[in-house]
Amino acid sequence: MALDWQDPQDFAKHLKRAATSAGYLMWQLVRNRQRCGAKFRREYVKEPYILDFYCPEAKLCIECDGQPHFTSEGIARDRARTEWLHTQGIEVIRFTSREVEQDTQRMIDEIDAALKRRLQGDPPPHPPAPSPPEEEKGS
Repeated sequence: MALDWQDPQDFAKHLKRAATSAGYLMWQLVRNRQRCGAKFRREYVKEPYILDFYCPEAKLCIECDGQPHFTSEGIARDRARTEWLHTQGIEVIRFTSREVEQDTQRMIDEIDAALKRRLQGDPPPHPPAPSPPEEEKGS
């Protein structure tokens, strides 16, 4: 999400308090070094953006995409954001809110594989596609 507030730290705090159920579940799955011993931060400020979940050690960003991400404007914004993060050496993996809540094991496996690859120094696959619109997810 692009920064709209004067102080990015204040906006990140607001986002933490306003977490969605998918965001809360994701935090429960990645916090306290549960994934490959890697430490994640929630609502991490990497100006000009705030990353949903970020592991500085692996330079891995996990995004939980809700409905605003599935518009043509949201997809374009996410694509530009992901490209910029790639220029910073940060790999981005995206999950829809539905995937977080309904396909949790596959999501965990994907996060763990990305962490292992990143922590071993292997290059990321380039670049990941944005999350598909909800209607394409098949439900």
